[in-house]
Amino acid sequence: MIDSVAVIGDAGDLHTWSGTPFFFSEAARSVGWPAEPWRLRMAEYGGRRTLWNLARALTGRGIGGYQYSEAFLGSAEASVPASLWRGRILSFSQHFPRSRSAARRGGTVLRYIDATFRSFCGEDGLARGLPARVRQEACSLETDNYRSGEWVVGMSRWASESAVRDCGLDPARAAVILPGANLEWPQGHAFGGRTAGIDVGHPLVLGFVGKDWKRKGLPFLIEVRRELGALGVPAVVRCAGLFPEELRGQAGLEYVGFIDKSREPLRFIDFLVGCDVGCLFSSHEPLGISTLEFLRAGVPVAGFTVEGIADTLPPDAGFRFEPGTSAPEVALALRDAFDRGAQKARWLRDNAQQWSPRLTWKRCISEWAQLLGSGSVRDPVQPWRGLSPPS
Repeated sequence: MIDSVAVIGDAGDLHTWSGTPFFFSEAARSVGWPAEPWRLRMAEYGGRRTLWNLARALTGRGIGGYQYSEAFLGSAEASVPASLWRGRILSFSQHFPRSRSAARRGGTVLRYIDATFRSFCGEDGLARGLPARVRQEACSLETDNYRSGEWVVGMSRWASESAVRDCGLDPARAAVILPGANLEWPQGHAFGGRTAGIDVGHPLVLGFVGKDWKRKGLPFLIEVRRELGALGVPAVVRCAGLFPEELRGQAGLEYVGFIDKSREPLRFIDFLVGCDVGCLFSSHEPLGISTLEFLRAGVPVAGFTVEGIADTLPPDAGFRFEPGTSAPEVALALRDAFDRGAQKARWLRDNAQQWSPRLTWKRCISEWAQLLGSGSVRDPVQPWRGLSPPS
């Protein structure tokens, strides 16, 4: 079983790390695991971070990377009650808590990662702006944490393979378990009545969720919408999340605002089921929780098969595009699927609805239980292979 759950932040808060630690903990407790959340009060570290960066700037060592430093890790670990260090600690962080710190206190750490830190350290990686020394030290700590902990489970093949290839993890302690979608589906709630957008006389709705809109491909999606128009297909891009001011007034862009899942869960579900395709054309993406959320709502998905996204795009319930595919090519594929009289749109949506019950946190916890009990997972959910035949 999992005794406690850690992340850099409050693991019991729905707003921390897209709600992933919260949903994992809730599902784990539903099967009788303690899964008590670690609750770091990150607001207390704001001033310390500023002073740490100032000291580094004054000594010419560059700024950034406080969360990987001894100053932060030592203080954060000291704030955790002794009772939470015992037993199995599942962490969503590559660095916190340190595996050796847990061992000294009677615990062991399992990591559930969407990416390795090392995979962010390339020329165009997400950690490229950090000082070289910080990146080097963070990579060394990550490697030590993996080697001196228990299991390291990737949310995708890409993450797990990087832990083995780039961080020296023993393949015998590596595994892949797809997470669940970060939303609670109300019992008896309908998937919605949309079929092929063009067939029923309304614009094709391309759904988009995300704060980091440039990296997640919103400009590309707007270009796809423009190309669809040139093909005679009316389409709109419907966005949930933070709206970029520079795109305000953009033709064909509908903004529904930020939706707080904890306060308006049904509004978020209504947004999802109101789309024809959930889109994620990121340049970099550790996983892509939004694609799982669309599938959980029975909506087909589309995106680039980059990094972890590749594992969340079922070939029978979505569109898998190689990175670098042009907007006209994507638009043509969508037009052909949703064109008047085409059957593919209904087939995609029917399959997305079949995927829905497989993409829950309850299923994820079941796979974790198998892994911890026997060292392997029987018949894991793997969307990239398509729907398995009925047993």
